[in-house]
Amino acid sequence: MLGVVAVGTWMSALGSSLINVAVPLVRRDLGVDIGAASWVLAAYSLSVSALLLPFGRLGDRHGKGRVYAAGFGVFGVGSALSALAPTLASLVAARALQGAGAAMLMANGPALTTAAFPPAQRGRALGLQATATYLGLSLGPSIGGWLAQRAGWHAAFWINLPIAVLGGLLARSLVWGGSAGATPGIARGADPAAPAAATDPASAPPARGAPPAARGRPFPWASALLFGPAITALLVAVTRGQRWGFQSPRVIGLLALGAVLAAAFVRAERRSPAPLISSALLLQPALGRGLVAAFLQYAAVYMMLFLLPFYLQGRLAMSAADAGLVMTVQPAVMAVLTATSGWLSDRIGTRAPAVAGMAALALGLASLAMLGPRPERASLLAALALVGVGSGLFTSPNNSRIMGAAPRDQQGTAAGLLAEARNVGMLCGVAVSGAMFAALGGGQPSEAGSGALGAAFQGTMLAASALAALGAGVSAARTTPGSARPGAGSGRGSAVVRGEAGGPVPG
Repeated sequence: MLGVVAVGTWMSALGSSLINVAVPLVRRDLGVDIGAASWVLAAYSLSVSALLLPFGRLGDRHGKGRVYAAGFGVFGVGSALSALAPTLASLVAARALQGAGAAMLMANGPALTTAAFPPAQRGRALGLQATATYLGLSLGPSIGGWLAQRAGWHAAFWINLPIAVLGGLLARSLVWGGSAGATPGIARGADPAAPAAATDPASAPPARGAPPAARGRPFPWASALLFGPAITALLVAVTRGQRWGFQSPRVIGLLALGAVLAAAFVRAERRSPAPLISSALLLQPALGRGLVAAFLQYAAVYMMLFLLPFYLQGRLAMSAADAGLVMTVQPAVMAVLTATSGWLSDRIGTRAPAVAGMAALALGLASLAMLGPRPERASLLAALALVGVGSGLFTSPNNSRIMGAAPRDQQGTAAGLLAEARNVGMLCGVAVSGAMFAALGGGQPSEAGSGALGAAFQGTMLAASALAALGAGVSAARTTPGSARPGAGSGRGSAVVRGEAGGPVPG
């Protein structure tokens, strides 16, 4: 089960980073400007953000395994159509379809992993899944650049096809039976630390093909149809505001449209007997704080990632190859630590490592801001490594905190919310860093002088450090023992409460 989910997680992350370095080739071959070519990247991210919650809710209703397995097929078709696209419009549409497949995988993968493992192993399992994500994000640019240079940008999409076919076949054989619990191997994997769970009907895995509890409720089509356009309009306004101008009619119109659609979404949710996002789920303190902390973490990290290439190649006059090598330090450290931090959270609880991770992230970003005009290479690498340590320590425990707080029949929705916090945090981090860079006198990153770029980079990194420090405070808030819902996670509510509060998890 973990292997199947890791394949989908790795492929989704690879799909978001593989084409980045090939966009200049797309621009040249299709004869479009930079602004138009950037939609090749934006279409994927926006599609994922718009569809995560509907597909997570659909998995809760019709079976997470079915939606997850179908995601490989949709992703593969989107990849093939992207490789065959003759125009920019067709490429952008195919990338949106590819993003829909990624949303199906990302919204149900953590839920399948959570259901497959007992609470005493949840952190390690989610940590290994996060490792697959970071490997995809870190390997994508180098693989995509190598393929694009030797076989053209189309090859960067064709490589996804065999991965999607293999993942789809594995998922079809292992998780198609509805939810994760439908797999016979999972049914045998009862938590040895909680023998009473075997007699608890709420925690026992369903028989193969048995419907999840949420399947009898109507699917909230009105909410789902409103959520995607609402968040797309708002995200396009935020992410394009720096390019178009935040006072331009396009941005103002998109913000107004997003606000109207968001209000209609809230109204539809209140009237629905089975809303897309349960208010009871959002009121779980552990889940709500975990989502806020995840958003702050990804926003802070992507504020750094957006400006770091310009800082390295502009202020420090590095070559593109040298800058790329330096930038691999942070994701490499993160990939190594995510599984370890998951194991640690299984032993001591989720709160302490999450707080330590956010504190380390804040310190690492502050260290980047204080490097000075002529930093030593060792100091730069140490600061980036500290950012990687912070993210690696934080991610797995926080993911475990969120998924452990969700009732079993809403874990697809919880996984969708987690991925939504991650994606929206990334997009907002990039948008905020660009706007702040300009406000601090840096101008456009490609046009700023060395001194102005350094000062603007320093100010932006200090703001990112402040966001991480705020995330540490959110993670440090304690959850009262009575606030976690019985039956959350894998049906063993007491383990979830003690682990969330920072005490030892049984086993």
